Amino acid sequence: MTALRFLALGCFCLSTSLQAGTLGDEMRIDVNKISDTEFEVLDWNQSSPHAFWCGAANYIEVRTGQSELTTIYLKSPPGPSVTKAGKKGVVFSTSAAGLPEGTGGLDVGVDQPGQSLKSFQARGFCRDAFNRSTK
Repeated sequence: MTALRFLALGCFCLSTSLQAGTLGDEMRIDVNKISDTEFEVLDWNQSSPHAFWCGAANYIEVRTGQSELTTIYLKSPPGPSVTKAGKKGVVFSTSAAGLPEGTGGLDVGVDQPGQSLKSFQARGFCRDAFNRSTK
Protein backbone atom coordinates (compact mmCIF):
# COMPACT_ATOMS: atom_id res chain seq x y z
CA MET A 1 0.00 0.00 0.00
CA THR A 2 2.86 2.40 0.80
CA ALA A 3 4.45 1.80 -2.61
CA LEU A 4 1.12 2.61 -4.26
CA ARG A 5 0.93 5.90 -2.36
CA PHE A 6 4.45 6.87 -3.43
CA LEU A 7 3.64 5.98 -7.03
CA ALA A 8 0.46 8.10 -6.91
CA LEU A 9 2.35 11.00 -5.32
CA GLY A 10 5.09 10.74 -7.93
CA CYS A 11 2.58 10.77 -10.79
CA PHE A 12 0.80 13.77 -9.29
CA CYS A 13 4.04 15.73 -8.86
CA LEU A 14 5.16 14.89 -12.38
CA SER A 15 1.84 15.89 -13.92
CA THR A 16 1.77 19.13 -11.94
CA SER A 17 5.28 20.14 -12.97
CA LEU A 18 4.68 19.20 -16.60
CA GLN A 19 1.48 21.23 -16.64
CA ALA A 20 3.15 24.32 -15.19
CA GLY A 21 6.20 24.15 -17.44
CA THR A 22 8.13 26.70 -15.39
CA LEU A 23 7.26 25.51 -11.89
CA GLY A 24 10.89 25.40 -10.75
CA ASP A 25 11.34 29.04 -11.71
CA GLU A 26 7.96 30.04 -10.31
CA MET A 27 8.78 28.56 -6.92
CA ARG A 28 11.69 31.01 -6.61
CA ILE A 29 9.26 33.93 -6.49
CA ASP A 30 8.76 35.02 -2.89
CA VAL A 31 5.11 35.41 -1.99
CA ASN A 32 3.91 36.23 1.51
CA LYS A 33 0.40 35.89 2.87
CA ILE A 34 -1.04 39.10 4.32
CA SER A 35 -4.58 37.89 5.11
CA ASP A 36 -7.06 35.28 3.94
CA THR A 37 -7.63 37.28 0.74
CA GLU A 38 -4.43 39.31 0.32
CA PHE A 39 -0.85 38.36 -0.47
CA GLU A 40 2.30 40.12 -1.60
CA VAL A 41 4.60 39.09 -4.44
CA LEU A 42 8.09 40.38 -3.66
CA ASP A 43 10.29 41.95 -6.29
CA TRP A 44 13.44 40.05 -7.12
CA ASN A 45 15.96 41.41 -9.53
CA GLN A 46 13.68 44.14 -10.91
CA SER A 47 10.80 41.81 -11.76
CA SER A 48 8.66 42.43 -14.81
CA PRO A 49 4.87 42.71 -14.59
CA HIS A 50 4.75 39.17 -16.03
CA ALA A 51 6.77 37.86 -13.09
CA PHE A 52 4.45 39.50 -10.56
CA TRP A 53 1.33 38.05 -12.20
CA CYS A 54 3.05 34.67 -12.56
CA GLY A 55 3.92 34.71 -8.86
CA ALA A 56 0.32 35.58 -8.01
CA ALA A 57 -1.01 32.66 -10.08
CA ASN A 58 1.52 30.29 -8.55
CA TYR A 59 0.47 31.37 -5.07
CA ILE A 60 -3.22 30.87 -5.85
CA GLU A 61 -2.96 27.50 -7.59
CA VAL A 62 0.11 25.78 -6.18
CA ARG A 63 0.58 27.19 -2.71
CA THR A 64 -3.07 27.58 -1.65
CA GLY A 65 -4.70 25.01 -3.93
CA GLN A 66 -7.37 27.37 -5.23
CA SER A 67 -8.96 27.00 -8.66
CA GLU A 68 -7.32 28.34 -11.80
CA LEU A 69 -10.62 30.20 -12.29
CA THR A 70 -9.97 32.31 -9.17
CA THR A 71 -9.93 36.01 -9.99
CA ILE A 72 -6.77 37.81 -8.88
CA TYR A 73 -7.03 41.58 -8.30
CA LEU A 74 -4.14 44.01 -8.18
CA LYS A 75 -4.48 45.85 -4.88
CA SER A 76 -1.37 48.02 -4.84
CA PRO A 77 1.38 48.72 -7.38
CA PRO A 78 5.09 48.15 -6.73
CA GLY A 79 6.23 49.89 -3.59
CA PRO A 80 7.84 49.23 -0.22
CA SER A 81 7.00 45.72 0.95
CA VAL A 82 4.38 45.33 3.64
CA THR A 83 5.75 41.90 4.61
CA LYS A 84 9.54 42.17 4.33
CA ALA A 85 11.63 45.18 5.33
CA GLY A 86 13.95 46.57 2.70
CA LYS A 87 12.17 44.88 -0.21
CA LYS A 88 9.65 46.03 -2.79
CA GLY A 89 6.47 44.17 -3.58
CA VAL A 90 3.07 44.15 -5.25
CA VAL A 91 -0.05 43.32 -3.25
CA PHE A 92 -2.76 41.17 -4.83
CA SER A 93 -6.14 40.08 -3.52
CA THR A 94 -8.84 37.55 -4.28
CA SER A 95 -11.43 40.14 -3.23
CA ALA A 96 -12.48 43.22 -5.19
CA ALA A 97 -13.73 44.93 -2.02
CA GLY A 98 -12.55 48.54 -1.86
CA LEU A 99 -10.82 48.46 -5.23
CA PRO A 100 -11.61 50.62 -8.25
CA GLU A 101 -13.13 48.87 -11.25
CA GLY A 102 -10.38 47.45 -13.42
CA THR A 103 -9.92 47.57 -17.15
CA GLY A 104 -11.13 44.02 -17.66
CA GLY A 105 -8.60 43.42 -20.45
CA LEU A 106 -5.54 41.23 -20.62
CA ASP A 107 -3.18 44.09 -19.81
CA VAL A 108 -0.46 42.68 -17.57
CA GLY A 109 0.76 45.88 -15.98
CA VAL A 110 0.99 46.24 -12.23
CA ASP A 111 0.31 49.96 -11.89
CA GLN A 112 -3.52 50.09 -11.94
CA PRO A 113 -5.20 48.91 -8.70
CA GLY A 114 -8.40 47.02 -9.48
CA GLN A 115 -7.00 45.34 -12.58
CA SER A 116 -7.80 41.64 -12.58
CA LEU A 117 -7.01 38.38 -14.32
CA LYS A 118 -8.18 34.84 -13.78
CA SER A 119 -5.38 32.76 -12.33
CA PHE A 120 -5.00 30.69 -15.50
CA GLN A 121 -4.57 33.91 -17.51
CA ALA A 122 -1.88 35.16 -15.12
CA ARG A 123 -0.16 31.77 -15.21
CA GLY A 124 0.04 32.12 -18.99
CA PHE A 125 2.63 34.86 -18.48
CA CYS A 126 5.03 32.62 -16.56
CA ARG A 127 7.01 31.63 -19.63
CA ASP A 128 7.37 35.29 -20.59
CA ALA A 129 8.53 36.10 -17.08
CA PHE A 130 11.39 33.65 -17.39
CA ASN A 131 12.39 34.51 -20.98
CA ARG A 132 11.14 31.30 -22.52
CA SER A 133 9.45 30.89 -25.84
CA THR A 134 5.69 30.45 -25.78
CA LYS A 135 5.72 28.61 -29.12
